[in-house]
Amino acid sequence: MKKYFLSMLVALFAFFTSQAQTYKGLPQKANDYITKHFSGYIISHYEKDSEILDVEHKVYVSKQAVSFKLDFNKSGDIKDIESLDDKTPLPKSVLPVKISQYVKANYPQAKIIEWKMRKNSQVVELNIDLELIFNGKGDLLFTDPDFTKK
Repeated sequence: MKKYFLSMLVALFAFFTSQAQTYKGLPQKANDYITKHFSGYIISHYEKDSEILDVEHKVYVSKQAVSFKLDFNKSGDIKDIESLDDKTPLPKSVLPVKISQYVKANYPQAKIIEWKMRKNSQVVELNIDLELIFNGKGDLLFTDPDFTKK
């Protein structure tokens, strides 16, 4: 009986520690997004920026030496995902398939290190100091070869 009880405790501990952390101030939609795309990562830092007409949630997730910054709007929709070391690519699950396929076909050695959703466009930053701007459907609008990190 003791072995059964101990086994159950270990199983429950493993289950709860494998689940992504959630924060009460973070919209449920954002918590669900983190759980889906960053399973195994911990939330290392959370900030809520409130302005007069807007609220932004900044979440930093990390696992070992890999860290990402996620920006969500007040509803919990993702707005920006950034690799904090500029070398680690974003998880494939967070990128629109059409954009991932375009980058893979046209820049096979490059890694996507940032993705931003704008009102009518999506911006992707590659680790080769190049930005690609896509429309909302994932069609390329233009590239910015003059992009340099500031």
